[in-house]
Amino acid sequence: MRKPSSKFLWQFLPLSALMVLSACAIDEPIKKADLLEQSLPGVTLPEKYKNSSAHPNNLVSTSSTASIAWLASFNDPELSELAKLALQSAPDLRVFAARREQAEAMMKAVGGSFYPNVGAQGKTGSKMGMDGSGTSGYYIGANWELDLWGRVRASYASAQQNAMAVAADQESAQLSYMANLAKTLWTARVLSYQASNAVDSVKHQEKILDHVKQREKVGASSKQDIALAEINLAEAKDRAFNLQNASAQQLKTLDILVGRYPVGTPLKNNQLPQLPTMMSTGVPSELLERRPDIRSAAARVDAARYNVKVAEATRLPTVSLTAGFGRISSEVFVLKADAANPSAGVGVALPIFTGGALEQQVNAKEAELQQAFANFAKVGLNAFREVESALSGEQIWHARYAELNQIYQNQKNIQISTDAEFAIGRIDQRQVLQQKIKTHAAHSNEQQGQLEVLMQRINLYLSLGGPAI
Repeated sequence: MRKPSSKFLWQFLPLSALMVLSACAIDEPIKKADLLEQSLPGVTLPEKYKNSSAHPNNLVSTSSTASIAWLASFNDPELSELAKLALQSAPDLRVFAARREQAEAMMKAVGGSFYPNVGAQGKTGSKMGMDGSGTSGYYIGANWELDLWGRVRASYASAQQNAMAVAADQESAQLSYMANLAKTLWTARVLSYQASNAVDSVKHQEKILDHVKQREKVGASSKQDIALAEINLAEAKDRAFNLQNASAQQLKTLDILVGRYPVGTPLKNNQLPQLPTMMSTGVPSELLERRPDIRSAAARVDAARYNVKVAEATRLPTVSLTAGFGRISSEVFVLKADAANPSAGVGVALPIFTGGALEQQVNAKEAELQQAFANFAKVGLNAFREVESALSGEQIWHARYAELNQIYQNQKNIQISTDAEFAIGRIDQRQVLQQKIKTHAAHSNEQQGQLEVLMQRINLYLSLGGPAI
């Protein structure tokens, strides 16, 4: 085998060095410990938030099905059906889906810089031609920038992190949207039931007023008793009107959330899901990796770090390899040769004086990085606040619901006793009707408490980035 000449080796050596330099790796995404130290330097976090070793930017791509899977824990078929409809039709969710596609397309566009740019151009004409030269020919060429300083790789990494941030934003939007949908549906059910109860209370108050009027005729009641009964009836009518209006508006809001025209589509049932048991597993230590808004903020920190690398590399020389193949001829000028010939070369561009523009671009990107760190700190502290508030809120409302339920059970027992006394003639119908009104009110309060417990569980899921594992 023929050995390569020393001349060839010396010519190939610089090119080999350039290829090796262009393959140098850029920095890895920031570690969680460094991210927390730089964004929250004066905050001491509990161990339950610090003992996870996962990286905050390890995003798991979520499908539409996965984004609503947590709703199944409430065992509410109507809610699951509306959630699927919202994913298909809700304008807000479609906006986030479009933003995600845009970010992914931008990432792929930046990734095209890793490959050579290949182009072709040709020209022909008459003896003089449009430019007076009478030249004709073609040229096929390629240009490839050697990424010596990692500018292209940093640009791609920044676009990749931005796409990851937008994906996390979409996941966060879907989580919040589905939470709002669940709350709206359950509130609509409670309002519908309360409105029905209020209408029954109006009927009871009307009967009470008639009863008081009859008693006044025989001297057992006074004009003041009639006035008081009329006031109670007016208040009952006002309450019924307000609840009916609120119920109708809530149904229209539900239509909007699922992407339907707001006609107030009737609900399939007015039953609330079973109350969830108190969460006993505690706060998951991977909170900083589970919440999509935190993962989004962390990804934007990395995107800003890579943008600083891009700005720094812009001040360094740009080296490009060129190669081509073409042919040119002229009807006017005599060319040295018009045969088709290949060509190759190396181009170098070095910014010498830019009036400080490149340095200021680096300063601007560094300021954006500090802003990203501050935003991560803001999002993280808000997450901790929401977790602590949601845990406290669930405990409080579980205890309060137990009291409201006990009041309702006691009132039902009183109602049973009152009905029994009426049956044997010990009391009149007015007292029975008054107890029915109180029973309706106690049941409405009990349902409101049940709704609040469910909403607190939704708030807890939102604060944790989904159901606790």
